[in-house]
Amino acid sequence: MLAVVGLPCFFLELSFGQFASVGPLTIWRISPLFKGLGVSMVMVSLIVSVYYNVVVAQCLYFLALSFTSRLPWHDCSHSWNSDRCTDFIQANASSADGAGQNLASAMLAGFNCTFNSTDPETKCKTPSEEFYENHVLQLTSGIEHFGSVNWFVLLALFIAWVIVALVLLKGVQSLGKVSYFTAIFPYLMLTILLIRGATLPGAAEGVKFYLTPVWSRLADYKVWMEAATQIFFSLSCCNGGLIAMSSYNKFRNNCQRDAVMVALINCGTSVFAGLVIFCNLGFMSHQKNVPVGEVAKGGPGLAFIVYPEALTHMPLSPLWSVLFFIMMATLGFGSQFSIAETVLCALQDELKAKGLIGASKSHSILLRLGVCACLFALGIPMTFGGGMYLLNLIDNAVSTFPLLVCGLCEIVVLMYIYPYRQFAEDIKLMVGGKPNIYWRANWMVVTPLVIVVLILLMIIFYEPLTYGSYEYTQPFQLLCLLIGVFVIVWIPVYALYKYCAEGGGILLKEFLKPAEEWGPAQLEDRGEFLDNLAKTTNSLDGTNNFFQSKLSIAAELQRAASKESGLNRIRTHTNSFSQLQSSGSAAHLTIYDQHAIAAAANPQAAAAKCDRCDTSPGAATPDTQQVPFASFSLGPQQVKEDVQTAV
Repeated sequence: MLAVVGLPCFFLELSFGQFASVGPLTIWRISPLFKGLGVSMVMVSLIVSVYYNVVVAQCLYFLALSFTSRLPWHDCSHSWNSDRCTDFIQANASSADGAGQNLASAMLAGFNCTFNSTDPETKCKTPSEEFYENHVLQLTSGIEHFGSVNWFVLLALFIAWVIVALVLLKGVQSLGKVSYFTAIFPYLMLTILLIRGATLPGAAEGVKFYLTPVWSRLADYKVWMEAATQIFFSLSCCNGGLIAMSSYNKFRNNCQRDAVMVALINCGTSVFAGLVIFCNLGFMSHQKNVPVGEVAKGGPGLAFIVYPEALTHMPLSPLWSVLFFIMMATLGFGSQFSIAETVLCALQDELKAKGLIGASKSHSILLRLGVCACLFALGIPMTFGGGMYLLNLIDNAVSTFPLLVCGLCEIVVLMYIYPYRQFAEDIKLMVGGKPNIYWRANWMVVTPLVIVVLILLMIIFYEPLTYGSYEYTQPFQLLCLLIGVFVIVWIPVYALYKYCAEGGGILLKEFLKPAEEWGPAQLEDRGEFLDNLAKTTNSLDGTNNFFQSKLSIAAELQRAASKESGLNRIRTHTNSFSQLQSSGSAAHLTIYDQHAIAAAANPQAAAAKCDRCDTSPGAATPDTQQVPFASFSLGPQQVKEDVQTAV
């Protein structure tokens, strides 16, 4: 999956963003009809940033509770524990070979339970499992029963968003400095945990289970779906993040080398982290006397149940717990910073381009604080007892299907519409050589074909959404689908809007009219029909508007083109009218440049004002000092012509 989907998509987006040096919305100047694709990508990042920070907040809560002499999930003596909570009881028992063995069952107050029971009512739970579900999540019986808020997790969520906002206030510059720590520290912690985990009893069995391939699983479509989800999520493909981050690269940076190195290091890190995980899973399997594959489920259970459980069996367990959750929080923030910056970068660029915010630093800070506050508010419901069900629902809605659709559309636009020939020349301009046959074959055929197959498999083998043993009811199954559709519907909706707004509406309106040949077949009758038609329209040339006319289409398109040309000339001469208007630098421009800026912002008012301007050669003008990026001043007559053309 890395070779045929992950790496091709990663290099595609990396080179795409580096070449244009703009955000994930503005970059679709390459094909304006598909700007909705950029909107969908940013929507994915926006939604992910909401629930991802909730997971980071849970890490912070675990970290805070680790500063104690005895971890609160060490035993079953707390108010949140149930009768099924079972500590590991080690006992020596005689067996055929005389070796001791660990008991996998417990009897507490006359209540029997076993770890290998398939019945949830008689299956034992570990202290860490009950701590996470009953105390941290305060998990209810289902999403229909939302329960009450966990104020400690809510406070941790607030702190998490404060940290994100503070780091991102200065934009990508501060993000780059923080990344040195967030990228290096986890490797140090993983190495320490691997060394410690390898010394635990049963670790070898866990590693053996991890490294032993089960070839029959290759026939299971779920394996391929999970692999695709993992690749897209771990490489941050198709959510706008790669485009946003690579836009800050130098134009001549060797993005092909970077793509290969980063993708391989990323997957190597995943394999390395897997060794750490399965060392501890092997230890837990040894303790519970159950197969490694049955020790824990995937998802948050690995980070918040299995690891905390393993930590309680280590010497100086609070210290290990502190270090582990510092690592988890560091990893979480490292991803969250990039995801949030993608949303902020895209939104800020778009609002600046439309003149809705200025280029001043204060405007940028206020926007970033406002967005972070809104995202914090959206995450509050996930701190309730039923919030984990909501988090799981949203995660399933956006983490696979929308990413696949966005990836497919992106490849189609760049390879077949732009097309590949020009894209290859663009890459050659940056790195000095065209992509080789591996990249071309994947981009043109293999990758889109694999993505189409994965999308079809998802549709054909759709399964109801579940969380553990809980199955969501039909309304929430539908909600999950609607969230996924909401993310990708921006692609066709914006394309339709752009088509109609940029001349397609003119064509459609004209083609809905009758053809010129329409009317009575006989000449006499046709003449009478045309006379009546002229009287009905109250115009001698009214029939020209009644029938289809290519001249009418050309005239309407010419009018639209003239208006756009006038605005573009104004924008070209003043570089950025929205930036000039809001930056306070307009006072340093000539009156002609100020007319141009006003014209671009409000063409009707500017036209009326320009008609009253004294454009004679001897008219007095203010100081002609220019701001650095205004290359020259517009002449008065040129401004008037451009404004009138724009109107």
